[in-house]
Amino acid sequence: MKALNHFMQDEVRSQENPLGAERVIAPKGALPQGAHRLDASLPLYADETLIDVERLNLDSVSFRQLKENQEEGATPIADQILGIVRERGKMQNPVTGSGGMLLGKVMQVGPKAPPRFEVGDRVATLVSLTLTPLHLEEILSLHPSDPQVEVRGHAILFASSPAVKLPTDLPEAIALSILDVCGAPAWVRRLTKVGDKVLIVGAGKSGALAAAAASEKIVAEDLWISDISEASLEKTLSLGFAKNAVCANAQWPFEFHESFERAGAPRFDLVVNVSNAPETETASILVAKDGGKVLFFNMATQFSRAVLSTEGLGRDVELVMGNGFAQGHAEYTLDLVRRNNRLIKFFEV
Repeated sequence: MKALNHFMQDEVRSQENPLGAERVIAPKGALPQGAHRLDASLPLYADETLIDVERLNLDSVSFRQLKENQEEGATPIADQILGIVRERGKMQNPVTGSGGMLLGKVMQVGPKAPPRFEVGDRVATLVSLTLTPLHLEEILSLHPSDPQVEVRGHAILFASSPAVKLPTDLPEAIALSILDVCGAPAWVRRLTKVGDKVLIVGAGKSGALAAAAASEKIVAEDLWISDISEASLEKTLSLGFAKNAVCANAQWPFEFHESFERAGAPRFDLVVNVSNAPETETASILVAKDGGKVLFFNMATQFSRAVLSTEGLGRDVELVMGNGFAQGHAEYTLDLVRRNNRLIKFFEV
């Protein structure tokens, strides 16, 4: 709060900046997501909203890379984050290209900003940190097993950037974790059809929510989950949404495929990849049936590898690149959790 006192001024810039183009420093002509560097300075443009940032929720792929980098003897995770934000004016991991989202309090609302928030509202952004102007004063708390990082700083929300008020009936940390991955279950609900055979690749938080969404359309016997970790599989299976699991490494496609054949698994109508590991595209495609779909909600997905693998394998499979925004996705996912107390306990651990 103190860090923003000198920013709290009534004046704003006269022009509007709905898509954030005026915040791009380099390269000129880009929009914020594709920019190398953003301007997070104040005052606001007329349609922007100022957020006092309290917590970053880094996406799983980015956090995994930062942690592996630290384990290899490089800079500590906190210093890596501060360095990225200082250099880029946003949190966009230069290796993975991904970011995450944030939680904070509304500090100032431009006079032409969308009428969705008031000063003092606690909000979570539903738009990536890769396009959100961000300034960090310091990192207050960070644990290498938790992608939620307590910080002090400010961020700027564009008129076009989705965000939501934090629900009051869920702990903030749990709500933030849910909202960070709320796009995946909404898309799974959209793509799953009654009678489908569905596979979820990745048994983490996204996988649990994706399984819950699929279970609203199909029976547990038709829902499979795969992960490299037996402990993660057991934890997600205990939720009761799926009956079947295969412990396999999706980075080794041939062995992955053989593991499913040994388990007597069907070819799947829908494969949902929510792994946080790179090079899992081919394995996901191998276990999909001709005419089926593969939904990629893994930020390490490489489009060219997915497309060329599908062609090279001679598979007639529809590839769907998951969009983290779907109409009503936050509300749907929060309601999904409220209807399933087991999910709340899953996110508490």
